[in-house]
Amino acid sequence: MNHKLKEQPTICAIILDYYGNSKTIACLISLIDQGLDTVLIVDNSGDPTANKQLQEALLTFGQKKVSFVIHRIVNQQNLGYAKGINQALQWLEKNHPHQYYLLINNDAEATPDMLPHLLEYMNEHKETAITAPVIDLGHKQLAGFWYHRISGLMFTRNFIGAIPYLTGCCLLVDCRIVGKGLFDEDFFMYGEDVDLAWRLHLAGWDTACVSQAIVRHQGIGSSHQGGFFYEYHLALGHILLAKKLARYKFETPLLYLGRLLTLSVRAVVRAIRFQSLIPITASVSALRPVHKSIESISHRGGNDEQ
Repeated sequence: MNHKLKEQPTICAIILDYYGNSKTIACLISLIDQGLDTVLIVDNSGDPTANKQLQEALLTFGQKKVSFVIHRIVNQQNLGYAKGINQALQWLEKNHPHQYYLLINNDAEATPDMLPHLLEYMNEHKETAITAPVIDLGHKQLAGFWYHRISGLMFTRNFIGAIPYLTGCCLLVDCRIVGKGLFDEDFFMYGEDVDLAWRLHLAGWDTACVSQAIVRHQGIGSSHQGGFFYEYHLALGHILLAKKLARYKFETPLLYLGRLLTLSVRAVVRAIRFQSLIPITASVSALRPVHKSIESISHRGGNDEQ
């Protein structure tokens, strides 16, 4: 699609809401003076009561004087992060295309001039497809992440064998890479940002964390609760990445085995921490297809190159 760009680029923020209308409103308030043209909210709750609560909250927010227009998509069920974002981008590209898209979690809040700093960097570095702000968790700040291809371990600094990626908490995305969809919808939640970084790297695009831009993030509460939903999807995301990050077919079993080890240790540690078997049962459920996948690959033969 051809985008008719103005001197001042058009920017649309995309926010996914899942039973979090108060967080979404707080996020919107933080975006008021950031220079946005449009905000698209994807209601992923799939619940009539939650849908109504969000609608009422948005009506109240609409009484404020803001420079951006708000659109809303209401889904009948939770589509997950990757599919929800892709759905929003496809709707926007068809109906209201923009030069940039700001993807921001509803439990994140922009600090003053966050978006202008991200945009300035993008304008000065045309080969950069995505920028992200530094994440302020209150007790510490995180400036970029690294994901280890073999083990699936994540680091907050560069490490041998790890690839850099920007977390989906807050991303400014250039429309040039949107196409028919930004994220791989095989991922329901967790891992899609690592996969995106890997694909952009292979395609020759740059990504950057901009130190002058800061976003406040409450963090993922469920990650500290040991719930089955979180534990299962986190493990599944790592397992999917074993296949997605393999350059050659012979690497895939190695990447699977690396995750089998690290996910098993992680599940046991969290089970002890929460005094619950849920982390173990969830990880086992996610790991079940791995043995069959390794067996299939080992018997497939043929050319090693993908």
